[in-house]
Amino acid sequence: MRVCLINPPRIQPKAWGKPSVYQPMDLAYIAAVLEQKHEILVIDVPNEGWEMLEEIDGAKYRQGLPNSEIAARIKRFEPKLVVMAIPYSGWASSAFTVAKTVKDVDRNIKIALTGLHPSSRPNECLKEQEVDFVVIGEQEMTTLELADTLEKGKTEALEQVKGLGFVKDGAVTITAPRPVIEDLDSLPFPARHLLPMKQFF
Repeated sequence: MRVCLINPPRIQPKAWGKPSVYQPMDLAYIAAVLEQKHEILVIDVPNEGWEMLEEIDGAKYRQGLPNSEIAARIKRFEPKLVVMAIPYSGWASSAFTVAKTVKDVDRNIKIALTGLHPSSRPNECLKEQEVDFVVIGEQEMTTLELADTLEKGKTEALEQVKGLGFVKDGAVTITAPRPVIEDLDSLPFPARHLLPMKQFF
């Protein structure tokens, strides 16, 4: 199955200065696990468009590729699942905007959120119309099991995926917690080959 991982644009107060760039290691680890069974595209919005700064209300910066470019790549790749990372609550609004951009391309694309924000506020995230799933806690294996389940079309099995939140029959369903990965060496090395590494140098 085609899965697109998106690092959303950065939005921060101008008083903090211009946003910095860094490798999204959370997505790189998810990509490394997923690419063993699925076709992966990573859109690293803030880093690929690190020179693209847009002022918002004269008080904030938005850093990254424009939504039109994100939409164009989604159209070309035609993913069935899009996974977005929200490591900090301050970046949630930009992720929700990207989610709408994705759904405007194809309403059938499923969107899952990972990171500290959806882990701490799953119910709040699932109130967003464009959000289908939230990954709570350890993200690598939960995301893999989610992708596998969707690929097989066994939506009734979603409740067996640990560390997952979604809406069913109008109510939020939170599955059993995902155990922590005790052997970190069991994870593959992060998929840096899918990141725009030249930008970091």
